[in-house]
Amino acid sequence: MCLHQVFLCLYSAGIAVLTTFFYCCYVYNDIVKGYFDHQENVTAFDFIVVGAGTAGVIVASRLAENPSHQVLLLEAGDESNFLLDIPAFAPLLQLSHYDWKYVTEPQKNACLGLENNSSRWPRGKVVGGSSRLNYALYVRGHRQDFDSWASDGNEGWSYSDVLPYFKKSEKQSGEFKHDSIYHSTEGEWFVSDAPSVSVMAEEIIAAAKELGMERIDVNNGGKGVGFMLAQANLEKGARCSAETAMLKKVNKQSNLKVIANARVEKILFENYNKAKGVTYSKMGKKYLAKVAKEIILSAGAIETPKLLMISGIGPKDHLKSLEIPALLDLPVGKNLQDHITTGTDLVFLNETLVSLTSFASPLAAAQYLSEGKGPWVTLACETIGFLHSSLSDSKIEAPDLQIMTAPFGLTFDGGSHLRNAVGISNEMWTKYFQPLVDQPVASIMPVLLKPKSRGEILLRSSKPLDPPKINPQYFSHPDDIQVLIDGLKFVTRILDTKVMTDFGAQLNKNMLPGCESYVFGSDEYWKCYTEHITLTSYHPVGTCKMGPRGDKTAVVDSHLRVHGVQNLRVIDASIMPTIVTANTNAATMMIGEKGADMIKAAWQLEDEVCKPSESNTCPLGF
Repeated sequence: MCLHQVFLCLYSAGIAVLTTFFYCCYVYNDIVKGYFDHQENVTAFDFIVVGAGTAGVIVASRLAENPSHQVLLLEAGDESNFLLDIPAFAPLLQLSHYDWKYVTEPQKNACLGLENNSSRWPRGKVVGGSSRLNYALYVRGHRQDFDSWASDGNEGWSYSDVLPYFKKSEKQSGEFKHDSIYHSTEGEWFVSDAPSVSVMAEEIIAAAKELGMERIDVNNGGKGVGFMLAQANLEKGARCSAETAMLKKVNKQSNLKVIANARVEKILFENYNKAKGVTYSKMGKKYLAKVAKEIILSAGAIETPKLLMISGIGPKDHLKSLEIPALLDLPVGKNLQDHITTGTDLVFLNETLVSLTSFASPLAAAQYLSEGKGPWVTLACETIGFLHSSLSDSKIEAPDLQIMTAPFGLTFDGGSHLRNAVGISNEMWTKYFQPLVDQPVASIMPVLLKPKSRGEILLRSSKPLDPPKINPQYFSHPDDIQVLIDGLKFVTRILDTKVMTDFGAQLNKNMLPGCESYVFGSDEYWKCYTEHITLTSYHPVGTCKMGPRGDKTAVVDSHLRVHGVQNLRVIDASIMPTIVTANTNAATMMIGEKGADMIKAAWQLEDEVCKPSESNTCPLGF
């Protein structure tokens, strides 16, 4: 048995040990600690926040800054632990106890090389949410993203309106390159240049320059087209998640109660249009939490619409088909958008840039613990590029194509975990990927930034604990696949540059199974390739769309209040009318900060003007 195979065996064993450790943490947190943590069957709070993900943690923490506010934060998942701080462990958290393990419905025009033609959608089921599972990239988005929200009737959401909230959540580290004009040092998160452990990162920047593309910083008010080294939510090499940045600082405050492993099952209403509380289950017992001011749903673009529909707010016909009394007919679950990517393992190299042996080495652990550096600080993406496809007007539109580069591919671990996390079918793995296991590879992957396809979230049943139906309807609009074809053709261009040729990089020209009838490199071939290797970028948004009251496609107004309901808001990525042309976590942080300020402003005004009694009868507008 060769040394590489030995490390593969050790790696597989390590994953099993890690999974067992995570489960033991769950048993301790939920059962052992829960036994001694007595909860009242009925409790009352000023604010109840459902979901301790990125936005929920921000909202709850900001509301708790006022010591007179009693705040309850409910999280369906477990508490986190120190291993979740290690950036390189991110892929290993997929399919773990901390992952909702969502799987989409089978796709007609996409995911043909994945199991059951379905995409696996990992989402954080843990305190800290997906900011605990993601690859920690920090990208604000393009100015036009937010200006378009405002022009569609969402007053207060233009780029100039939201920029202060981006700055509020950022905190400068010694490595961060932002100009002080655009950057605040009073935030909570550390945003730093992502560490590059491979020499390919700078080669990609140089190759892009050879093609006439500038080096940029999209987070610093620079031009929107070009390449940059990735920036990430890291502090001294460790993941700086929502929980790390904010919740741990206020968690000991007596006015903020955080309950993990608490699954909210239903929102309760008074007179059909006023939220008054939630029911949740923990350790097999059911509890009721009442609210005096507001309930804030921050459970994410999948669980938030599901909870609304289970509670009777959603498409009337869909609720009726499941015998759920429809309290309010709203397009909940519609407008689902996601960034699609493709092109993994498409680059052959002369030598391996990042090896499994380097990750498994005790030296890697020592280097991470002592210096916050080394292989364990590796991110899945080292450089990001932004460009226009042939369908985009470069003079007036934001870039519609992103390029992400990684110094490895799905074959990195020999099929031990990554192929299962992505859901590559057995046939595709055996015929295409497995022969690449001993080949040094890297990935230059195009990402569709402005999808025109729209999917939906539907209930599978009326049972609160059943998973929802997720149908992104990938490539239901033909323009989407053309953008990715342009992206793959760009990959071939950048590999043809002198910089990349001298670096020893070349295109993987192995024919993809199912696409053998097409000429390699033709538009028809890349179309077939993309239909088979259709991968999510883990960015679902839009299922509780923000829009004015007259917009029949909208669920919440510009103050994030659910249309037609008192005391109920949605504050998470589901409110995005259109997906940002960037990784979505930074925008979700901004939404949390802005939403929290909206609540504070509304109730300060109400406290001064309405002086609500215990019955809380102030007007809907507050």
